[in-house]
Amino acid sequence: MKTIMKSMGVLILSLVVTTALGQQRGQGMRQVDPEAMANRQVEQMKEIIKLKNDKEEKAVKEVFLKYAKERQKMFSEMQRGGEPGANREKIQELTNKQNEELKGILGEERFTTYNDKMQELRQNMRRRN
Repeated sequence: MKTIMKSMGVLILSLVVTTALGQQRGQGMRQVDPEAMANRQVEQMKEIIKLKNDKEEKAVKEVFLKYAKERQKMFSEMQRGGEPGANREKIQELTNKQNEELKGILGEERFTTYNDKMQELRQNMRRRN
């Protein structure tokens, strides 16, 4: 149950960041650059858990970039007339895969620390709105 909640948290964060970046550009989610998204996520991770070295940073960025590209593709397909909630399960599946890859790089304890901090940041964002 905790894993599911954490996965949902990461999913929500990804969607919030994607939406925020898209709104900043005024062009919606489909225009978000996966590279920029991955860089932002890596920077957040560096602040929260202090990545150990360049090799670890590169591995984490590759994971974030891989899944940002997949999400962008999915959102692009939704823009072409797909059902808004139809991809919820696919997005959750992508998030779960991303989390597993990140755990493999960071270890369970560091991943949990990162995920908990991101959930806290999301809650703070909601309170401000």
